Amino acid sequence: MATPRTVVVGAGIVGLCSAYELSKRGMDVVVLDRATTFDSASCGNAGLFSIGHYPLTKPGASWRGLRWMFDSSSPLWIRPSLSPALLRWLWKFHRHCNAAHMERCVRTLCAMGWRTVQALEAMLDAESIDCMYRRNGWMDLILDARNLESARSEGRVIAEHGYRTDVISGAELRKRDGAYRDEIAGAIHYLDTAILDPSRLVRGLADALGRRGVTIRMGTEVSALQRDHRGVCVGARLTGGEVVQGDTTLVAAGIWSDDLARCAGVSVPMQPARGYHVQLDGVAQMPANGGVMHELCVAYNPMGAQLRLAGTLEIAPVGRPWMRTRMNALVTGARKYLHGIDGGRVTQEWAGYRPCTADGMPVIGFARETPGLYVATGHAMMGLMLGPVTGQIVACDICGEVQSIDSEILASVRPGR
Repeated sequence: MATPRTVVVGAGIVGLCSAYELSKRGMDVVVLDRATTFDSASCGNAGLFSIGHYPLTKPGASWRGLRWMFDSSSPLWIRPSLSPALLRWLWKFHRHCNAAHMERCVRTLCAMGWRTVQALEAMLDAESIDCMYRRNGWMDLILDARNLESARSEGRVIAEHGYRTDVISGAELRKRDGAYRDEIAGAIHYLDTAILDPSRLVRGLADALGRRGVTIRMGTEVSALQRDHRGVCVGARLTGGEVVQGDTTLVAAGIWSDDLARCAGVSVPMQPARGYHVQLDGVAQMPANGGVMHELCVAYNPMGAQLRLAGTLEIAPVGRPWMRTRMNALVTGARKYLHGIDGGRVTQEWAGYRPCTADGMPVIGFARETPGLYVATGHAMMGLMLGPVTGQIVACDICGEVQSIDSEILASVRPGR
């Protein structure tokens, strides 16, 4: 092959953004995905482009998770199990829920946040992608006044990295927007962030890649990674036996990345955390901004005439039926914060898996044990937001360009992962 080729396994936002950045650098790129349509976690998320995001491993998160195990409608529910892999993951997750680790994570994520919004806006402009992108910030809605100080403190932490926040009283919030209920005590307005329609972004990006000459093969399941006699990864083997060859193989297949990487001698231990969304039409008072209902960890996003409610993490084995109680909890919870929810008609329901690492940070980097293999996965709920900057990091690494992000905390092999 005269032009270096990268085989990208996974057509979610991370895989597509990586393909986009590689194609900009003149690489030959082919994208493979087991799904027949674009309906991954990248399309099913809330649509909040929340730069400066906290990791899952907040101090105290593991203890809250243990308490919530007894409530199947809680924001984070861990299905009880004696699985050794789950128990190891839970122990490592608990060990990372500390202030020192969070400080390092936030420093890296905030640096990535500025780059990712610039990358996204440049891509939307260059490719004329209409995904209902609006950079008018998002609201952290606080129902219980006792939670106001902790919400303010989170805003102050990211303010140290240049992000702007505005503390709004409940009365001022309702004066600005009549969609919010009288019971809300206040809100933190994160001014630098944006909202969009993730499905339109993914499909628009896929169309742009087609125009750039990138091959996208949907309905193509990768059964293993192909290695030569020296142990170098030289492509992907499909279920029918065909080998799609490449100089570099990028595994960006979400929760399925671990199994694929293992067959090439690389361990990326993650747990599948199922998220849910429900879409409502006919909500009488549509909020002007998107945001998060602080106590419930439920996000809301006005997408044209429809309102998307999304959230919850359900850590359970892949393949178990999704839970009606958790889907219903999105609407039930939203009634406490927003007017007009009862008048809304359900037009869409979705449940899908997010890949979660035990230390709360994505895995982005070359597999040291297997030359030719690159891994980009484990973004949990931050895949949409980190997709564009991950694509830049991937392309810089593969093309040998200088990298400015703290790569040690993102590496495929890191202490305590």
